[in-house]
Amino acid sequence: MNKTLLSTTLSVILLSGVSTAHANDFYFAANGMHAEYGDDFDEAGFNVAVGKYIGSGKHVSLELGYTDFGDTAISQGGIEREFEATAIQFSAVGYVPLTPRAGIYGRVGAERIRTEVSSNNVRVRVEETNPFVGVGGYYNVTENIDVRIEYQRHEQLDEYFDSYNAGLTVDTL
Repeated sequence: MNKTLLSTTLSVILLSGVSTAHANDFYFAANGMHAEYGDDFDEAGFNVAVGKYIGSGKHVSLELGYTDFGDTAISQGGIEREFEATAIQFSAVGYVPLTPRAGIYGRVGAERIRTEVSSNNVRVRVEETNPFVGVGGYYNVTENIDVRIEYQRHEQLDEYFDSYNAGLTVDTL
């Protein structure tokens, strides 16, 4: 509940702040995702973001987002551990159209990942800021709505993990 409230609040604040700007330069993105971190973490999550196209055309954008990688519980040797992971992300995205309606894109950015692990009433929080990258594809369903899929590579505690995203981007009207 707390995560849903945070992501909704973030989206409303960011969108309300851009309503007076050039409307067609901004977009909102919402994605379902699957995150994998070794053998311990294999969960569903979500990502919401607000982006702004920069320059002429829609070839480069800057994006600010919130990601919930999901949470999981692991029982090992009679010890129960629970993991939760979230991130605030900022990235630059470059788009390459392949047809008038479809294309590919690449992303490079930084994210502040927070992971909480609890076991036997002890909770440990780890926060790090690390780079992340992504590649994906998009298809224009309408002039203002795209569907997209994306693979992202993340890092925390000197280990890498992957996420697979699918969702929509909606240009502000």
